[in-house]
Amino acid sequence: MPPASPPLDPLLRQALEWQVTFWSGAVSEAEHAAFESWLARDPAHHDAWHKAQRLHARLAGLPGDIGGQVLRETATRPGRRRLLGALVWLAGGGLLAGTLRHTPQWQMALADHATGTGERRQIVLQDGALLDLNSASAVDVRYDATNRLIILRRGEIVITTAADSAPVKRPFLVATAHGRIRALGTRFRVQEDKAQIRVAVFEGAVALQPSSGDETRLDAGQQARFDKHGVVAEGAADATATAWTRGQLVAERMRLADFIDQLARHRPGVLRCDPAVAELPISGVFPLADTDRVLAALSEALPVQVRTVTPYWVTIAPR
Repeated sequence: MPPASPPLDPLLRQALEWQVTFWSGAVSEAEHAAFESWLARDPAHHDAWHKAQRLHARLAGLPGDIGGQVLRETATRPGRRRLLGALVWLAGGGLLAGTLRHTPQWQMALADHATGTGERRQIVLQDGALLDLNSASAVDVRYDATNRLIILRRGEIVITTAADSAPVKRPFLVATAHGRIRALGTRFRVQEDKAQIRVAVFEGAVALQPSSGDETRLDAGQQARFDKHGVVAEGAADATATAWTRGQLVAERMRLADFIDQLARHRPGVLRCDPAVAELPISGVFPLADTDRVLAALSEALPVQVRTVTPYWVTIAPR
């Protein structure tokens, strides 16, 4: 836990409490309504909220958005009081590095390769393999005499393997929290998705090895998900899911709620879809480099409006 919190303006503390609520990822409609009521009650509440957002921006400036990631990932309901204490300490001038240095998320910031929110990167590995990192992703690379190993710390990657030039051929492996993936000369996608790993194969094949389950082969054109205990097939691989490697989000009659979930990965702060418009279909090719432009396009193509409380909290609602 952080040291005792320094004195803090009561309104800023209220704003930080709301920030913790939104970071929790489990915000009810009643809570949203209560926040809007609080914000409209007094212009001073707007000022306090903007101060809280500036603190968010400070945290987002850390490598790989690690500050915001730490706080968001620990903002569960049982832990909100502890998290609020940490935020108050940071807002009051506490040492950020000292608070976060020993957390797993801070260790992810020290990964060999990492991307922040909205950032994508391609890396050429020493054997010529290509490694694409999606927004807010982190990996370690461990090549030695016996293995070519990628350790997925967070997020989503696409790998295009290359022939090994070492005298003794080394397997190409991806290690995750739930098991390993062995490439069999291939191009494939690996995504960390809550309590499971999703894999799609576009060329060649891979072997999925859950930590406590049997190995399963996945061929080109197939996708599956797995956890520590087993593999579940998910039918045909969706080639448009890798459009982010080209800086695009491709939708073909996609539910608006699902579209917003994907877009939110490339935009800092909270981006949510009102349940009243969640089922609207959306199609098109959208540029990930300009999410504001994408949101403006939605309001022109669909009967929705973009409600912006701050640049860090946006809701897609009925028009």
